[in-house]
Parts: sequence; structure tokens; C-alpha cells
Amino acid sequence: MTLLSLLTAVKSGAPKPTHVIPSQRRDHVTAMASLGNEVFILRLECQQQVKVFDASTSLQRNITVPGLGSWSLGLAACAHYKCLYVSDFYNSSIHRAELSGSSAVKKWFHVASSPAGPSVNKKHNVVVACFWAHKIQEYTTHGALLREISLQQAGV
Repeated sequence: MTLLSLLTAVKSGAPKPTHVIPSQRRDHVTAMASLGNEVFILRLECQQQVKVFDASTSLQRNITVPGLGSWSLGLAACAHYKCLYVSDFYNSSIHRAELSGSSAVKKWFHVASSPAGPSVNKKHNVVVACFWAHKIQEYTTHGALLREISLQQAGV
């Protein structure tokens, strides 16, 4: 299995595969995010690592996320706070990694259940879909819960 990296698509406006990043048999890509000139790749059996590539698809560094489970199903990058959010499906948590200066990583323990697909909204807060809890939760960049929407009560 391979991942077609569309790194130049943002710059040119037309999607063009620029590089193929090979994967091993059990090393499937589960999430990708970009910020500025960097692309962040998360793999199924990531061993607590987020791969960071530049726009020319050269591996620049790894971000170590201590305690990250083997099923991480989402990444979101925030330009405002210059950080990366990594969802940890089985450990029901979100990790926040600093992208500039320090390499600090903070783990939020109070995410409802099995987070997937985090995103950053226009207020620079993190919105997380909590799979088994049937909820959407919004957090500040430091992990304080702002609000929660029950999808079951909404009929979804």
C-alpha cells in the first residue's frame, strides 16, 4: 500500500501526485495533516511517532508522542498555536504536541470515548468526534472542555 502525497496541490491549485511514500504491510497511513510547508503523517503501527515531511517530501524529523496507542485515527494542525493534535482511539485521549521551540507533548485524559478525526475551528479550538460515545466535543488548545453535543439526542 502507498500514500500519494499531494504536497504541491495546495500551491498549484491542481492536485498532482509528487511523491509516493511506501508503506509496509501493517504500516498503513491513518491520518495526515499539513501546516505551512510541513506534512504530518501518522501510521497505524506508529510506535508513538508522527513523521514530519517538508514540501519536497523529505523526511525532516519524527515527533515522539509518549503513550500513543497503536490505533491513532486523526491529526489536526493549528497554525495559530503552532501545535499538532493527535487522537488516540483506544486510550480515549488527545495528545497536543508543540511544533515550534519546545517539543512538549501533553495528553488529555478526559475525552469522552474513542476520538477520531480531530479538527481545528476558526476560534482555534479543537473539535473531536468521539466514536463510541456518539458525541462531538470542543476543547481549548490546553484541553479544557468547552461544550459537548450528543449525537444520539440529536437523532444522528
